[in-house]
Amino acid sequence: MNKKMENKDIILGTLLIAVVGLGGALGYVFIVGPTIFGPPAEQPTDLFGLPDDWSMAPNSSYFMLYNQTGASIQVTLGDILDGVALALEEQVASGPGINEYKKVIYPYTFLEPSTGLYITGVDLLDILEAYDTNFGWDIELISGYGHKMNITTGDIVSKMYEGDEHSVIIVIAANKEWLAESPIGPSWGDFSLVGDLMTSAIYDLESVTVGTSWKVEIVVNGSVEYVINPSNMALNGYDDEYSYDRDDWWTFNRHYWGRNISEIISHTSASGLNYTARVWSVDGWASPRPFGGKKENRYNNTEIELGITPPRESWDEVNSTSVPLPDSDLLMALVFADQEFGESGQNITDPIWPYRRMCGYSRGPFYLLVPGRPRETYISHVTTIEITTYSGAIPPGFDL
Repeated sequence: MNKKMENKDIILGTLLIAVVGLGGALGYVFIVGPTIFGPPAEQPTDLFGLPDDWSMAPNSSYFMLYNQTGASIQVTLGDILDGVALALEEQVASGPGINEYKKVIYPYTFLEPSTGLYITGVDLLDILEAYDTNFGWDIELISGYGHKMNITTGDIVSKMYEGDEHSVIIVIAANKEWLAESPIGPSWGDFSLVGDLMTSAIYDLESVTVGTSWKVEIVVNGSVEYVINPSNMALNGYDDEYSYDRDDWWTFNRHYWGRNISEIISHTSASGLNYTARVWSVDGWASPRPFGGKKENRYNNTEIELGITPPRESWDEVNSTSVPLPDSDLLMALVFADQEFGESGQNITDPIWPYRRMCGYSRGPFYLLVPGRPRETYISHVTTIEITTYSGAIPPGFDL
């Protein structure tokens, strides 16, 4: 995948259904032969492996969520199913993004090989967002058996949203039955967390504790000199609107909130010097592109402090007429919240969002927006802004 800024750019709003297996031993595992429970239910279709009748769902079953604010939250199955219902509504309407600004919780189903059953679960990161925990990093999960597992939201992003979509899910159903009522319920409880290609799992999930927050490190000549986190992300805040039209891919039309990259760099020793910069995502992708057939020069201080003059690269030209995006005079920004205004593409138009929302984990928690360039360069899940300074002019070749 080309590490674009958000799921819509990759899947055009289509609900992801991963039909993959869990490989290898999973730490503390209740392993049985794949036929001990008989054949699996019919391959899931409309309800993605969930029971057809939700009226008898054990909606009051719950696990605890403890986040960085000290909140203690009961996450009930009923709450989860409210979010799943929005995802199903979105699929039935065949309209990508119709619920995108709401607290949607997407379901995932795959065949779990140790049991031979189809299991269905939800993205843990969707759960965090539904409870306004948009900037978590370290997560500790504890089971009813007393077992613990530690993972970061960056790990989950890299598995679920980048590359081959190796699902990391909180399981709520198996064999088209609610998990606790299914053949594996005595061991798996009401909720369990499993992940494709992960070496551990948590059965009978009791609690999720979010510790540290996501941060963006500003690294100058190899040393961290400044950090963006939830406590200062709105410091000297900047908001603006940027849009461009194109007929060969998705348009872009948003109000966004964040901090200008130039303002962020002004808090470092690079301020007032010539410098080059590259912005890195948690999965190792970057803007400008650091490798591949379209390897690009790093942004320089002129582009960061005065803006991009389009087209920066020949592949920034868009539409069948191969024209550059308009010169906006806007500066690139690190964005933590936005509001869409009817973006369109592939003969689909998303609805206008009635309000702004935090970017969350599908496009954030922080993403890079570069006015004057197409959205392919607006990388999500930013963790590092890497800067190299120069005492004089930037030497030729040192901007790669």
